[in-house]
Amino acid sequence: MKTLFITLFLFVFSVSSIYSQNNDYSKWYVQLNALSVLPDVGDDIKGRDLTMSDEFGFEIGVSYFINKNISTKLTIGDSNHKTMIQYDDFDQHRYSIGDVRIIPFSLDFQYHFYLNKFNPYVGAGANYSFFYVKSEELIGGVYGGEFDSTFGLALQGGVNYNINSKWFVNFDIKKMFISTDMTTYHGWCGTLAKAVPCPDYNVEDIVEKVDINPLSFGLGIGYRFR
Repeated sequence: MKTLFITLFLFVFSVSSIYSQNNDYSKWYVQLNALSVLPDVGDDIKGRDLTMSDEFGFEIGVSYFINKNISTKLTIGDSNHKTMIQYDDFDQHRYSIGDVRIIPFSLDFQYHFYLNKFNPYVGAGANYSFFYVKSEELIGGVYGGEFDSTFGLALQGGVNYNINSKWFVNFDIKKMFISTDMTTYHGWCGTLAKAVPCPDYNVEDIVEKVDINPLSFGLGIGYRFR
């Protein structure tokens, strides 16, 4: 994945030098989108099932146009998801890992079409995602966890609606493919007769591979620099 990311960067700069003489378009865009983020969680965890809630978030992006049709876009997003583990043996009980923030940096290449005030586009690229977990106090079962930062791929499509020569409204759909190692902390009380929370918990770390693969829908506003 790191090799792919470096290759994408080199491609941007090489193509940019070829098309830099064409200046009859806005080279720089910025935009801010509200997001609806829907994780599509998959795992091979025996006897357990990981779930993440659908949540709202936001995304900030900066685009550079190599020519009128081809651009590269760097974005950073943020969304916070309630994350649980469901055990097959306990149908009515789920253990909370906590609130998991997904913060992906994406570098995408886009191809743009022009239909009067509408500017549809398709794109693909790479992402690097960070995770921050806010866990609850240990009172039994699973207590919190961690997700490793990781590289992944992204596909997207969308449309800009031009309000005027500078301002536009954006609608965007993006699918990110994120596979990472999840570490969960499993605790149990050394003395069952003691009250909960137990003062002498034993804790075991378990590492498992999970896929998150969120689908996001974005709606926002952007500005072209002239």
